[in-house]
Amino acid sequence: MSTTEPTRPRTLAEALRSWGDAALGELLRRRPDLALPIPGDTGQLAARATSNASAARAINRLDEFGVDLLEALSALPEPVDLAALAQGVGQPADVVQPRVAELLELALVWGTEDDLRPIRAVHELLGPTPAGLGPSTTRHFGDLDKLIEDAGPDARAVLEKLAWGPPTGSVEKADRPVTIASARTPVERLLARGLVVPKDANTVVLPRQIGLHLRGGRVLASTRPVPPPLDGKKVSAMIADRAAAGAALDVVRLVDRALEQLGTEPPPVLRTGGVGVRDLRSLAGKIGAEEHTAAAVLEMAYAAGLVAAVEVGTSELWLPTSAYDDWLELDLAHRWAQLVVAWFNGLRAIGLIGRRDSTGSSATARERLINALAPDLERLLAPEIRLLALQALADAGTGTAPAPEAVVTWVAWHRPRRGGQFRDDLVEWSISEAALLGLTGLGSLAKHAQPLLGAEPTADELAEAISPLMPEPVSEVLLQADLTAVAPGPLVRSVQDELSAMADVESDGGAGVYRFSESSVRRAFDLGRTAEQLHAWLAEHSRTPVPQPLAYLVDDVARRHGVLRLGTASTYLRCDDEAVLTQLLSSNLPGVRFRRLAPTVVVSPSPPDMVLSRLRDAGLAPLAETFDGALHVTGTPRRGEAPRRRTSRDFNESAFDLTDEQVKAVIEKVRTGDRIAAERPGDEGLVEPAAPAETIAILTNAAEAHTRTWISYVDHNGHASERIVEPARVADGWLTAYDDTTEAPRTYALHRISAARPVE
Repeated sequence: MSTTEPTRPRTLAEALRSWGDAALGELLRRRPDLALPIPGDTGQLAARATSNASAARAINRLDEFGVDLLEALSALPEPVDLAALAQGVGQPADVVQPRVAELLELALVWGTEDDLRPIRAVHELLGPTPAGLGPSTTRHFGDLDKLIEDAGPDARAVLEKLAWGPPTGSVEKADRPVTIASARTPVERLLARGLVVPKDANTVVLPRQIGLHLRGGRVLASTRPVPPPLDGKKVSAMIADRAAAGAALDVVRLVDRALEQLGTEPPPVLRTGGVGVRDLRSLAGKIGAEEHTAAAVLEMAYAAGLVAAVEVGTSELWLPTSAYDDWLELDLAHRWAQLVVAWFNGLRAIGLIGRRDSTGSSATARERLINALAPDLERLLAPEIRLLALQALADAGTGTAPAPEAVVTWVAWHRPRRGGQFRDDLVEWSISEAALLGLTGLGSLAKHAQPLLGAEPTADELAEAISPLMPEPVSEVLLQADLTAVAPGPLVRSVQDELSAMADVESDGGAGVYRFSESSVRRAFDLGRTAEQLHAWLAEHSRTPVPQPLAYLVDDVARRHGVLRLGTASTYLRCDDEAVLTQLLSSNLPGVRFRRLAPTVVVSPSPPDMVLSRLRDAGLAPLAETFDGALHVTGTPRRGEAPRRRTSRDFNESAFDLTDEQVKAVIEKVRTGDRIAAERPGDEGLVEPAAPAETIAILTNAAEAHTRTWISYVDHNGHASERIVEPARVADGWLTAYDDTTEAPRTYALHRISAARPVE
């Protein structure tokens, strides 16, 4: 940024025009909202930068000391120099100077170090009482010390109470007329001397000049130019990494087990969205986890796209998605990495589950507890606070586990204007969720979590970082005589699926334990396995001989399995004449299959209405009956309501990054707009629109003389813009011309050129 101009800028726009491309590019990168839509010139860029919405985004990303400097600049009388600002915040000038340079680069402050001026939006956003100081007054007080001394010690005590804010006090009849001679009380003596002024009938306020004087020139009682320390206990980095890797393995198992359970017994989607409390409690018990852990596991799977609400008939159920099948094919490291990336970038505040919905649109909604997988868990602040919480753990150093309170204070210093208590809650939730995911161990950030602090973390980077700590999958188990199988590590997926079909998971960890029972072995038979297959599989995948009790258990269950057989059939046909059914079996009706159960009974998997229609088309006259054999009379079917569908919320307001090409394009557009504005013709002759013939004549003459021309052009969307072009040809209703932004000629429709003037 240039500061060597012969004259000081009078406005922010003038200051921005003096900046180089590097400074403008840095401004656009740090405040990307200024680039969309692309400003036409520096004036538009400055107007956008001083808008309350854009300034609020920039201020909300400042740390505590940056906000303190803005408060001091807003409170001190202009112009403010660097020395006065340093005195106002109670810090040395060499500490304040680089932070002031940052505020200048962000265009929240403009001017020079001898004349610093915050933009108008800063005053409006920080409020009328920055740093607890009252409004300014135009009154000249003279010797303030003497004036305060004349008011008396009791009046000074009143001023001391108001000095550090709030600057207002309640007084009856504050607006009554009072003079020095008639003043009786301390407040009346202050009112008579103008040391406090009435704000309304019952309130007095301390003028800003008096407050600054009483504070000794200090705007803020204390400031912290650096973040608070991250004190904590020391832990072994190697042990912490291993503990984190163990937690990572556990969360992958929990997600797998939870989604397998959802596939078997899918819970219904609540009317308001999400999973019911009873269903969540049941799922937690079946996967062996606490209720809040089960909720977090579901949310992480949902963020990774592994579970979704699916319409099944007239119901809507929570079921695993096809992405879950692809996820199962990945190795453990990549499965874990996908969960972490989805959580890290997600907008869902998992810690809100089980709390009241404070953002509800009605009192009833605000009393309702938020359920897991509910649509109202999204919060734009969540990803930003997660990143800051992990950054705090990283800044604490390797092998240090800072206390959660220290992390909360550290994040609050970096984002003092973001979220308040909700921000602090998000920090604590982020620490707990990071521990569940295996990003931290013993409270310290694991080494394999470091890729998350990079520019664009990917699942491949995370998987590569944790792979050395992940155990290799095994394909063999240790069968025990007590009807258990011990897996000495994570099992190969096919082995785990087969073992889970015949045994129940009893415990997880470094060595998983599975228990065989009559019900679990029967489950394997129900899935189509035979006793011979089970014996062969156990012998192949056991490091030890198959124990005799387990072999007896398999044979015993096999002898009793399948004595009763149960099947499904949508339709049955019965007829006393066996020949009719025999002829029906050989008729091959289209789309209908039959199976004979008895000489006079056949069944079909097709629905009754389809079978009835096919039989009638074949020339038969069947009679429909109910379950108990009574005549079934059909009528006009009723139509149900269409299933309820929900739409996801739009969260496109989150911050975005500009590429170098986008920054360059915006700067070129701004520079071109400035040149056009500088070369725009005077207002003479532009009040009345020129006739089309006159405009065409000006352009024709310019084409012949090869002179630059200013035009006002309206595009097909109705947007008017000004351009400086060099006409080359005017013919057939089109102007062919060169402009400063392209090397190739461009064409303009003549009927869209509203005005044209030669440029001197």
